[in-house]
Amino acid sequence: NYAQDIKWDKSKSFDVIFNIDSATSRDGINWEMAIAGQAGPYGMAYGSITLTDFSTNATQGEYFGYFFTQVEDKLFRGTTNGLWKKDGKNLKTYAYDNDKVGSIINLVTGSWDLVNRKVNFAVSPMKN
Repeated sequence: NYAQDIKWDKSKSFDVIFNIDSATSRDGINWEMAIAGQAGPYGMAYGSITLTDFSTNATQGEYFGYFFTQVEDKLFRGTTNGLWKKDGKNLKTYAYDNDKVGSIINLVTGSWDLVNRKVNFAVSPMKN
């Protein structure tokens, strides 16, 4: 298969706005952020995201993280892995999120506004 052959289910796509609750660094190069917000069908979500730096001028890198959500009495866990790139005043991210409970892989693009402490995600489940 080729990347251009990947199909996603646009009918189940949704947008998410998260708040950036905190940001820390242990080495001044890589950053860890705690984010939280309503995540469409996943309910209230909490995430721990680490952004690593590929470049010496902080313009691009990788990111990975973990999510925990709850809808009524059902818990969801997930991971996210992707790339980030500086885009004007924001960071743009492109990732795959893995819903480990529902066995769903989501294609996710994000826009991170670090000044206003907001992250906007567009989420689309991949078709099996």
